[in-house]
Amino acid sequence: MADLSFLLDIRTVEGEVITDPLVTIRLARTDEPDGRLWRFALAGAAMPVRLNDAPAGSPLLLRITTTRYQDVGMFANVRNGALELLKGRSVITAPRRAEEWLSDFVKWADLPESFVPLKVTLRASPAFQLGGASNGAQLDEVAYDAVRSDDEPAALAKMSLLNLYSRLSIEAPPRARKTWFARLGSLLMATRERVIAEVDDDFFDLVSTLNKSRPDGYNPAGASLHRKNFSAIPGVEAVRDMCSVKTDDRKANLQFTVARARRNGQPACLVDIDMDEHGELIGHTFDLFRHKRTGGTNPIDIHEILRHRFDVADFGYGLAVKHPIGAVTSRVLPG
Repeated sequence: MADLSFLLDIRTVEGEVITDPLVTIRLARTDEPDGRLWRFALAGAAMPVRLNDAPAGSPLLLRITTTRYQDVGMFANVRNGALELLKGRSVITAPRRAEEWLSDFVKWADLPESFVPLKVTLRASPAFQLGGASNGAQLDEVAYDAVRSDDEPAALAKMSLLNLYSRLSIEAPPRARKTWFARLGSLLMATRERVIAEVDDDFFDLVSTLNKSRPDGYNPAGASLHRKNFSAIPGVEAVRDMCSVKTDDRKANLQFTVARARRNGQPACLVDIDMDEHGELIGHTFDLFRHKRTGGTNPIDIHEILRHRFDVADFGYGLAVKHPIGAVTSRVLPG
């Protein structure tokens, strides 16, 4: 056994030290997985702590569990009586635990100028479904501001729409200036994982060309599983000629799946856009211990990836703690 000093410095994806009422540190040797644990609280400032009677040896497996952020795990070295993170790091980045946070949407009138294209497109989308079970209607200023954070299907769909807009309004196809979002027609549906829109033949042909030519950052992707997403749109039938392409991590793992169909009896081209729909990317981005999820990717997970990897000035929403537990003070809690 040994007594080790350690600077407890856990940061949000925005780079701020977390506030959390219960931070559990577990240290273990590779041949003794149970190890030892200590409990602390953090109040927005890094805190030097003492890990008494820590396991002997180096490196040790370090696991940190909090109430509001995802479990983080990595190996750490022991040097001169101190526990040191590997890879030259001094801080730990922990994304939010999605189920512990609620959306805090910016009002329509307060959205910055960069959201004007989204507003214009929403006004031109008379049958837009915010959530798969909702009725199609125009998401105008009143309806936009009426979405409550505790209305989970609508709030998750709205966050998903805003997440995708943060990249689609910036990313453009190879050798093109016009962004992906500027190429969309009427928006038809947003869910917690995707946005479906009507597009023109040029959009369909563009995705088909990218699928075949495989330019840098774009790769062919499976399309068959997306058929059910198109068929969920009221009035859509005879879905055919599906094609899909997916970007790499540098372009946020965007997937564009196009199809020809009939909508309300008329020929139509549709696109289904999602971002890392199976949730693998967050595990590749952070040093996480992952737990099995149900219900699909949570847009808060996507928010954390985008905030960490890209310079996103404004998502159109913030995140608020779902269950505040009073004031948090930096102190060692009883073991």
